[in-house]
Amino acid sequence: MLTAGAWASEMVGPLLQDLAVPERQVLIWLAIRRPELFTLERFPVFNVLVPEGRFYGFPEFGVPGFKFGKYHHLAEQVDPEAVARVANAQDEATLRVFAERYFPDGAGETLDTQVCMFTNSPDEHFIVDVHPEYRQVSIAAGFSGHGFKFCSVIGEIMADLALNGQTRHDIGLFRLSRFST
Repeated sequence: MLTAGAWASEMVGPLLQDLAVPERQVLIWLAIRRPELFTLERFPVFNVLVPEGRFYGFPEFGVPGFKFGKYHHLAEQVDPEAVARVANAQDEATLRVFAERYFPDGAGETLDTQVCMFTNSPDEHFIVDVHPEYRQVSIAAGFSGHGFKFCSVIGEIMADLALNGQTRHDIGLFRLSRFST
């Protein structure tokens, strides 16, 4: 089973070269001016499309602050071995504009920023399949931004593929062959 995240293209080679593309992603935690508005009971996990882009965020939980990020943050395709792991002023400004406009009560001082990587496929759907040349190798890639929600079924599918070369689940939407048109 190959589930290498941002390193999938490097491990599989030309097969995934333009299909599992690492992208730099930045999250920010801002001080909350009115904490009662950002509690688990009142503030939902969100995914919103606004003129500035698509943003996602969370209520305050465990770690202080309003945590959120922007999908395809600055659209920076990166080498996973050389990604800039520290957020910069442009990263912070991109996120702060959103908070100040849409969540001003959560737009206090910056408490923390974190840089991670997404791995995107061209159609933004997962890649789940067996390697076309090495049928004993099953591949899962391109899960960034929403793959964690599917980990239990993807684990089952990957086990099926590794053990049987097939699965009872319909994975047609996720097969590598969808890109060979």
